[in-house]
Amino acid sequence: MVKDRLFYRQWRPDGNSKATLIIVHGLGEQSGRYVHVGRFFSQRGVNTIAFDLRGHGRSRGTPGFVKSYDELVTDVREVVDRFKSDRTYVLGHSWGGQVVLWTVQSCVLPLKGIIVSAPWLRLAFEPPGWQVALARFLNDKLPGVRFPSRLDWTKLSHDKAHLDSLEDLDLGLPFVTVRTYFETIKTAEALIASPGINLPIFMAQGTEDEVTSLPVNQTFFEALKAPSKTFKIYPGMRHELHNETDWIEVLTDYADWLEGL
Repeated sequence: MVKDRLFYRQWRPDGNSKATLIIVHGLGEQSGRYVHVGRFFSQRGVNTIAFDLRGHGRSRGTPGFVKSYDELVTDVREVVDRFKSDRTYVLGHSWGGQVVLWTVQSCVLPLKGIIVSAPWLRLAFEPPGWQVALARFLNDKLPGVRFPSRLDWTKLSHDKAHLDSLEDLDLGLPFVTVRTYFETIKTAEALIASPGINLPIFMAQGTEDEVTSLPVNQTFFEALKAPSKTFKIYPGMRHELHNETDWIEVLTDYADWLEGL
């Protein structure tokens, strides 16, 4: 545990470590879905840590609930402080990608760069209007109310067998709380309004992503001010690039970029 509250998994390389990579998962996920990612990077000589954000997986906190993004920034900062090395990177996926972008905008961390996969800056679909209106009404009064996420596996990857093989699937959260949803929307809008970070960034997304908006992410990237930036689009791939049929290709691109900085 980090600070006796954040659960983590670690994969160390057999020899000397070239770098440290910290993985930030998506909404409703947990670190067990990144075991193969951790093993891959450790084989590339990278000390890799995947942790469960508060309220997710085996970490402490109310399931799926955050009062504000300041809490998530604290989670990421504490894990970075615990495991940082001379060359530390952070990889965030979807909601986790948004959390990473917001964190590096909000505070200075000893990082060499970030990798952001299909960040949630805008959804690729519109939630039902009545549901959003009801959630807005409840946000101040009952912020912990849960709405089902109803995210079908076919939107994540072409490889169902691989998705079914991931660890601790029973710890996933099939819902989003009202407060977390509106904090996410507010943070996404703030990032779009101020597209700038002080670190090199590698962004990635698939053309068949039906969860987060590729056009919005492309526009954000074009406006983004950063020391260096790369955006790779993977034809025919869905939301979870690291869980697609060709996930080794994707992770190889990530590792090559990391080593090339």
